[in-house]
Amino acid sequence: MRAVFIKGPSQYDATRLFSDQLAAAFAGRGHEAVVVDALAEDDLGAALARVAAEGQADLVHTYFCLGDARALIGRSLGEIFGAPHVLHHVDHPLSHLAQLEATPADTAILTVDPTHVEAVRATMGADRFAHLAFMPHAGVGAPVELDADIDAYIPARPIPILFAGTFYGERPTPWAEEGAGVRAVFDRALDVALAAEFIPALEALDQVLRGVGEDPADPRYARLRLYSTWVHEQVRHVRRQRLLDAAGAAGLPVFCVGAGYEGWIERHKSFRLGPAMGLDDVSALMRRARVVLNVNANFGRGSHERPLTAMLAGAAVATDGAWWTERFVDGREALLWRWTDLDAGLSRLAALANDPEAAWRMGAAGQAKAAASHRFDHRVDGVIAAARAARDGVEASAA
Repeated sequence: MRAVFIKGPSQYDATRLFSDQLAAAFAGRGHEAVVVDALAEDDLGAALARVAAEGQADLVHTYFCLGDARALIGRSLGEIFGAPHVLHHVDHPLSHLAQLEATPADTAILTVDPTHVEAVRATMGADRFAHLAFMPHAGVGAPVELDADIDAYIPARPIPILFAGTFYGERPTPWAEEGAGVRAVFDRALDVALAAEFIPALEALDQVLRGVGEDPADPRYARLRLYSTWVHEQVRHVRRQRLLDAAGAAGLPVFCVGAGYEGWIERHKSFRLGPAMGLDDVSALMRRARVVLNVNANFGRGSHERPLTAMLAGAAVATDGAWWTERFVDGREALLWRWTDLDAGLSRLAALANDPEAAWRMGAAGQAKAAASHRFDHRVDGVIAAARAARDGVEASAA
């Protein structure tokens, strides 16, 4: 099989690293893997045509980007390569609505949360794309060699708690400039979403509409529902802020890396700040942390690469989210906390950070699970299956 992987712009270089590691996983299976760096090309269309002419591709894969290639360079990736385009969205697809609406129907769409699949189907139609499915993240990097005993572990991991992510701070809601009726609907939907451990943004919005006697399926609300991800994004901001404020108030020793913390982090004397860095460097830093703290608020039934990457790096992981509770044993393979009982979760987090032996054992157990099931090699078959499903769907519809 010949697979082409195109990597584009990415915050912290995350999806660029994903593309490299997925390509390496394909090559490790004996496939031909070709990586194209869209940022290195002055004429991307010509570069892609050149790669396409070098050999028939069986699939072309991107993270997030170039679903709208036809508008950008005149032809879709499927047309350029004569092969299925597998487009993996690692944010909510509806948060990138302009690209999604421009994405050709013969594309295979993958998401990192099954509720994102449901949202696309509910707003754009079950048959809008040739294939639409959930495929979770994979951890970045290879499993590190674990310390043989606690005496080696303690000096090797001087960071009690690591939090890697952008600081959002207090921001106006995305609907702040809309009319009063729209603001009221979205304000109430945000309240519904924040009151639950997790509820998908579209479901929260639909609940509000039904609560005032309206049918969400009414065509008048079709566009409104496409913007349900406004709620999704605001929940992400609010809950990340809530967790960090609570951790700071509790005096937890958190080392933060990412953009935007200046002017806020000084309020919390137990916090320390490192520079914003790429995911590769964050992965290396995780090898020096006892516990990596994660907020899974916007992927409430899905995955995030950060905890899996931390597990491969031998760190204990503290995270929320149903995907984790279904696959990892709480207290042994990960610390799984809940928004509806955040104080208890922070208390457990503090105890874990102060108990090196417990963190050492949890890191080892989490690494074993992640290494066995959640590396990029474990996602190869899913990408191939998505490409084949899109190809067969297109062939069937053509027939």
